[in-house]
Amino acid sequence: MQAVSLRLQTMKSTQTMTECMKGVTKAMVGMNRQLNLPAMRRIMMEFEKQSEVMEMKQELMNDTIDEVMDGEGTEEDETNEMVNQVLDEIGLDFGQKIKAGEGAMAAGAGEQEEDDLQARLDKLRKT
Repeated sequence: MQAVSLRLQTMKSTQTMTECMKGVTKAMVGMNRQLNLPAMRRIMMEFEKQSEVMEMKQELMNDTIDEVMDGEGTEEDETNEMVNQVLDEIGLDFGQKIKAGEGAMAAGAGEQEEDDLQARLDKLRKT
């Protein structure tokens, strides 16, 4: 009895599955009727072409941005080199003036030396 019952349940499941597959088949036939394969192929080809164009533009933008960023780095390096050169010159002159002015500072001429150095520093900043 149990074997017959299992066999009936299996047959009922198979019948339900067959009906479901029939419904799915009808839905797919309807979709195939609505689907225009040549138009879909044209759309996909256009999409692929536009995607390639977009990738090329993206690469061009990335290259341009990389070049600009690399250029900024060299400009900063050049600026730092110039500032260091100016500071080295000021440091040498400043050091020499301090050595020469040690005796004069005791006499009160240190303010004049300091004013001269400030004027030179202001002049360098303007250029």
